[in-house]
Amino acid sequence: MLAVSERHDQFGDATIAVVTFSAPERLAAYRLHLGIGFPVLADPDRRLYALLGAHRATRRQVWSPGTLLLYARLLWQGRRPTKPTEDVHQLGADVVIGRDGRVRYLALPPTPASRPPIDELIAAID
Repeated sequence: MLAVSERHDQFGDATIAVVTFSAPERLAAYRLHLGIGFPVLADPDRRLYALLGAHRATRRQVWSPGTLLLYARLLWQGRRPTKPTEDVHQLGADVVIGRDGRVRYLALPPTPASRPPIDELIAAID
């Protein structure tokens, strides 16, 4: 998410939003935790997740080498991970939807730590 925030100007007039399965009353805290300036929307029933094909991860996927490396980097930076309050097994998706409402780009990461390069998202914008 940080990389998107740092390169927000390269997205032109595209609207960037985060969709989470968190309860609507938790959205402000979620946005603050991520340190982002764009909208955070709630999908507590995970309808969009299902529509996009975002599956639940296995334990092996959740605790992949990439995830462990991410936590190691956070610890190295002096940041302490907090106990999860959400479903850590729900995988996400990265999507670019065109002005015509069609999906232009869809990435379904195999692990929570896997994200597509920001350049791919920018390139998919109309």
